[in-house]
Amino acid sequence: MPDKTIIVNTQMADGWKVTANVREHTLVIDQPSATDLGATPLETFIFSLAGCISTIAKMVARDKGIKLNGIDVNMTAVLNTDGLSGKETTDPVGFKSIDIHARIDADLTSSEKQAFLDLVCHRCPIHDNLLNPTLVEHSAQ
Repeated sequence: MPDKTIIVNTQMADGWKVTANVREHTLVIDQPSATDLGATPLETFIFSLAGCISTIAKMVARDKGIKLNGIDVNMTAVLNTDGLSGKETTDPVGFKSIDIHARIDADLTSSEKQAFLDLVCHRCPIHDNLLNPTLVEHSAQ
Protein backbone atom coordinates (compact mmCIF):
# COMPACT_ATOMS: atom_id res chain seq x y z
CA MET A 1 0.00 0.00 0.00
CA PRO A 2 1.35 3.44 -0.82
CA ASP A 3 2.50 5.89 1.81
CA LYS A 4 0.06 8.57 2.89
CA THR A 5 1.46 11.96 3.82
CA ILE A 6 -0.34 14.15 6.33
CA ILE A 7 0.65 17.80 6.44
CA VAL A 8 -0.37 20.13 9.24
CA ASN A 9 0.72 23.77 9.37
CA THR A 10 0.00 25.74 12.53
CA GLN A 11 0.02 29.42 13.37
CA MET A 12 0.44 30.95 16.81
CA ALA A 13 -2.38 33.43 17.36
CA ASP A 14 -3.06 35.77 20.29
CA GLY A 15 -2.16 34.50 23.74
CA TRP A 16 -1.76 30.73 23.80
CA LYS A 17 -4.10 29.99 20.89
CA VAL A 18 -2.72 27.87 18.04
CA THR A 19 -4.71 27.34 14.86
CA ALA A 20 -4.25 24.96 11.97
CA ASN A 21 -5.95 24.46 8.66
CA VAL A 22 -6.14 20.76 7.96
CA ARG A 23 -7.74 20.07 4.61
CA GLU A 24 -10.97 22.15 4.87
CA HIS A 25 -11.03 22.14 8.68
CA THR A 26 -9.80 24.73 11.13
CA LEU A 27 -8.51 23.30 14.39
CA VAL A 28 -7.86 25.30 17.54
CA ILE A 29 -5.63 24.44 20.48
CA ASP A 30 -5.61 26.71 23.51
CA GLN A 31 -5.04 26.72 27.24
CA PRO A 32 -7.72 26.92 29.94
CA SER A 33 -5.74 29.67 31.66
CA ALA A 34 -5.86 31.74 28.44
CA THR A 35 -8.95 32.14 26.25
CA ASP A 36 -9.88 28.43 26.45
CA LEU A 37 -11.12 28.39 22.83
CA GLY A 38 -9.97 24.83 22.28
CA ALA A 39 -8.61 21.74 23.94
CA THR A 40 -5.00 21.69 25.10
CA PRO A 41 -2.35 19.89 23.01
CA LEU A 42 -2.34 17.05 25.53
CA GLU A 43 -6.14 16.70 25.45
CA THR A 44 -6.05 16.79 21.65
CA PHE A 45 -3.42 14.05 21.63
CA ILE A 46 -5.57 11.77 23.81
CA PHE A 47 -8.65 12.62 21.75
CA SER A 48 -6.71 11.65 18.61
CA LEU A 49 -5.97 8.23 20.10
CA ALA A 50 -9.60 7.71 21.13
CA GLY A 51 -10.85 8.92 17.75
CA CYS A 52 -8.46 6.65 15.90
CA ILE A 53 -9.55 3.63 17.96
CA SER A 54 -13.20 4.43 17.24
CA THR A 55 -12.56 4.77 13.51
CA ILE A 56 -10.45 1.63 13.27
CA ALA A 57 -13.16 -0.25 15.21
CA LYS A 58 -15.62 0.49 12.42
CA MET A 59 -13.08 -0.72 9.85
CA VAL A 60 -12.35 -3.94 11.77
CA ALA A 61 -16.06 -4.61 12.30
CA ARG A 62 -16.67 -4.16 8.56
CA ASP A 63 -13.75 -6.44 7.69
CA LYS A 64 -14.83 -9.14 10.15
CA GLY A 65 -18.56 -8.92 9.39
CA ILE A 66 -19.40 -7.76 12.92
CA LYS A 67 -22.45 -5.56 13.41
CA LEU A 68 -21.00 -2.78 15.52
CA ASN A 69 -23.87 -0.74 16.93
CA GLY A 70 -21.50 1.67 18.61
CA ILE A 71 -18.30 2.13 20.53
CA ASP A 72 -17.57 4.60 23.30
CA VAL A 73 -13.91 5.06 24.16
CA ASN A 74 -13.03 6.55 27.54
CA MET A 75 -9.45 7.55 28.17
CA THR A 76 -7.55 8.36 31.33
CA ALA A 77 -4.04 9.71 30.88
CA VAL A 78 -1.65 10.61 33.70
CA LEU A 79 1.13 13.17 33.25
CA ASN A 80 3.64 14.62 35.67
CA THR A 81 3.82 18.26 34.58
CA ASP A 82 7.21 18.87 36.21
CA GLY A 83 9.07 17.84 33.04
CA LEU A 84 7.18 20.16 30.70
CA SER A 85 7.58 22.96 33.26
CA GLY A 86 11.37 22.53 33.15
CA LYS A 87 11.63 21.01 36.63
CA GLU A 88 13.72 17.96 37.42
CA THR A 89 11.79 14.70 37.49
CA THR A 90 12.50 11.02 37.05
CA ASP A 91 9.13 10.64 35.32
CA PRO A 92 8.92 10.88 31.54
CA VAL A 93 8.07 14.28 30.10
CA GLY A 94 5.23 12.57 28.26
CA PHE A 95 2.38 10.58 29.70
CA LYS A 96 3.19 8.11 32.47
CA SER A 97 0.16 6.02 31.62
CA ILE A 98 -2.79 5.96 29.27
CA ASP A 99 -5.74 3.72 30.09
CA ILE A 100 -8.20 2.88 27.34
CA HIS A 101 -11.66 1.60 28.22
CA ALA A 102 -13.99 0.80 25.34
CA ARG A 103 -17.70 0.08 25.69
CA ILE A 104 -18.41 -2.02 22.62
CA ASP A 105 -22.04 -2.37 21.59
CA ALA A 106 -22.03 -5.55 19.52
CA ASP A 107 -23.33 -9.08 19.85
CA LEU A 108 -20.03 -10.40 21.21
CA THR A 109 -19.00 -12.15 24.40
CA SER A 110 -16.68 -10.37 26.83
CA SER A 111 -13.69 -12.32 25.54
CA GLU A 112 -14.68 -11.61 21.92
CA LYS A 113 -14.95 -7.90 22.75
CA GLN A 114 -11.46 -7.98 24.26
CA ALA A 115 -10.06 -9.77 21.20
CA PHE A 116 -11.84 -7.23 18.96
CA LEU A 117 -10.32 -4.32 20.92
CA ASP A 118 -6.89 -5.97 20.81
CA LEU A 119 -7.13 -6.18 17.02
CA VAL A 120 -8.38 -2.60 16.78
CA CYS A 121 -5.48 -1.30 18.88
CA HIS A 122 -3.04 -3.38 16.82
CA ARG A 123 -4.30 -1.68 13.62
CA CYS A 124 -4.50 1.85 15.08
CA PRO A 125 -1.58 3.98 13.79
CA ILE A 126 -1.65 6.33 16.78
CA HIS A 127 -1.64 3.41 19.24
CA ASP A 128 1.28 1.93 17.29
CA ASN A 129 3.19 5.22 17.48
CA LEU A 130 2.90 5.11 21.26
CA LEU A 131 4.24 1.56 21.46
CA ASN A 132 6.99 1.83 18.86
CA PRO A 133 9.44 4.68 18.46
CA THR A 134 8.81 6.81 15.40
CA LEU A 135 11.59 8.85 13.85
CA VAL A 136 10.87 12.50 14.59
CA GLU A 137 13.21 15.14 13.21
CA HIS A 138 13.07 18.83 14.00
CA SER A 139 14.68 21.94 12.56
CA ALA A 140 14.41 25.68 13.08
CA GLN A 141 14.60 28.51 10.54
